[in-house]
Amino acid sequence: MIGMIRSDKFDWRSGLAAGVFLAMLIAGSALAWQQRVSRGAEAIIDGRIRVRVEIADTAQEREQGLSGHAPLAPDEGMFFVFPTADRYSFWMKEMLFPIDILWIRGTELVDMTVDVPAPASFDEPLPLYRPAVPADRVLEVPAGFAKAHGLRLGMPVELRY
Repeated sequence: MIGMIRSDKFDWRSGLAAGVFLAMLIAGSALAWQQRVSRGAEAIIDGRIRVRVEIADTAQEREQGLSGHAPLAPDEGMFFVFPTADRYSFWMKEMLFPIDILWIRGTELVDMTVDVPAPASFDEPLPLYRPAVPADRVLEVPAGFAKAHGLRLGMPVELRY
């Protein structure tokens, strides 16, 4: 019978195999995040505020960013590193939680975009977020971080491995 699937070709083992594969994929993503964070990378703001970070320094990592990622802990973030300073655009594609975006040039905090909401649905048009001045690094942290820590433009930001 053309166009028909024979039910005797699929049994519970097929479903189990698909479930195991999906679980391994999810666990692998979580493990990759923990391995990147556990390398000891941290951003230090104003010499006193420490944020454990995953580094996004390749085009692929920067494009993926925090899309589809579980919410960050209050002391976690993602640190984007670009080859040159520019007014790079960010969007909230497939983001599941709101963030603060901290724009950095060299080692100085040069702009902040705070309380950026996650999209209400994955179908809505996404706004672009850009700094007022060129930046070569970006630190994404949970929404409310900048206010909770009293961040101000001009503060130093250091990345340590």
